[in-house]
Formats: sequence, structure tokens, C-alpha cells
Amino acid sequence: MVASGVARGKRKQRVQDLLSTVGLQDRAHHKPEELSGGEQQRIAIASALANDAPVLLADEPTGELDTANARIIADYLVKINRELGKTIIMVTHDPSIARVSTGILRIEDGIIKTALAPSEVIVQEKAVSYVDQIKARIGEINMQIQQLDSDFRSERIDGDEYVQKRQNLKNIKDSLKEECSRMGVIPP
Repeated sequence: MVASGVARGKRKQRVQDLLSTVGLQDRAHHKPEELSGGEQQRIAIASALANDAPVLLADEPTGELDTANARIIADYLVKINRELGKTIIMVTHDPSIARVSTGILRIEDGIIKTALAPSEVIVQEKAVSYVDQIKARIGEINMQIQQLDSDFRSERIDGDEYVQKRQNLKNIKDSLKEECSRMGVIPP
């Protein structure tokens, strides 16, 4: 708000309003390290709202939280959407969090695979971890590479198509392995 030239008095009032919006007015004078992970996420949401942007981008807003705090964050995002009229674009791997949305796009390797209504999302008993999803996707890519090799050997595809598709799959697999490494997991 300082960079936008908002006067000090208006900034203070806006901060109080935003803290109230995310239910943290009683934590106004606490340092970040004195807040729980869920409270820190709520502060991040308040910060994103500070300059009244019409769209909020939320990349895994519940990824590091336990189930209870994840639900609180999801509820606040719904509240912000409904009461403040903000469009929220959220990336999540948790189907129970995705269900709070008004529309869901399943994206795989940068391609929209399906568009779903929240009622169409099947919530698993226990959400599969992000690491397990990455490992499963690497397994799928390995099978696609095997099928591609077979298609090339049996001359169902030509050399140019084979090289292009195999390189694309290899690039995706490499990026997934890199993601595993960043998380301290040995990729399959």
C-alpha cells in the first residue's frame, strides 16, 4: 500500500479491516514467528487483498497445513470470493480443498484434461500426498515411453513423431524428478 501511495491513516484502517476479514485482529501485534502456519497463510491472504486486486492467485495455499487449518484457509477463500467478490484461482492437489471451488480444471503436463463441477470430484478417504502423485505420474510416463517405443518398433509412428514425443515425455519426467529432489525424495 505504501508503493501505491495510500496514506498512513488509510493503510492502518485497511490493515485492521483485513485482519478482521481473516479473523486475526487479536494477533495484530504478533511477529510472524509467533503465528501458526495457518495464521501465516491467513496473513498472506490479507496481504494479497491489501491493494484490492480483483483476482487472487493461490498456489497450494493449504499444502503445508494440517487438515483443520487447511479447511479454515479454504473457508476464508470462499468467504473472500462470496463477500468481497474476488475471483480466486487456486492450484491444489487436495480434492477435498478443490471441492470448495465453483469450477475445477484438471491440468496434466500443462494441458487441461477435464473441466469439472465440485460435485464431480471424488474425495478420497485419505488424500494422496503430492509426492505420491508425482511418483505415480513418473510411472505413467514410463509406461507411455514403453508404448511409444513399441509403436516405433512396429512402425505405427515415424521417426520424427517418435523423437518429438519421446523428448517431450523425457522433459516432463526430468522436471518431475527434479521436483522430487527439491523435496528431498529420491525419484523412482
